[in-house]
Amino acid sequence: MRFEFLLPAAAEFQEAIGWYERRSIRAAEGFRSRVRAAILTALARPTSAGYPISARVRKIRLRPYDYGLLYFVQAEVLYVVAIAHNKRRPHYWQSRLE
Repeated sequence: MRFEFLLPAAAEFQEAIGWYERRSIRAAEGFRSRVRAAILTALARPTSAGYPISARVRKIRLRPYDYGLLYFVQAEVLYVVAIAHNKRRPHYWQSRLE
């Protein structure tokens, strides 16, 4: 199985990395590493990693960062739907599933 970021999710990832880099290179590297680990976990266990937040989408919290990686699987591809802040704009990403 392979993975792909939807374009808006890739932009969110870059935006979050930039935010952390302006504060601490170490924090940015930690965030990048946590996202990478979440993707590997999702690839290893696509139907049981994290927890379901809709019929198609699962979420892995990116602790200790206040973000989550949202994904779904279709035709042997894991799609990253969003790198979403846990306390901002719930469900804004749902239009990306259409």
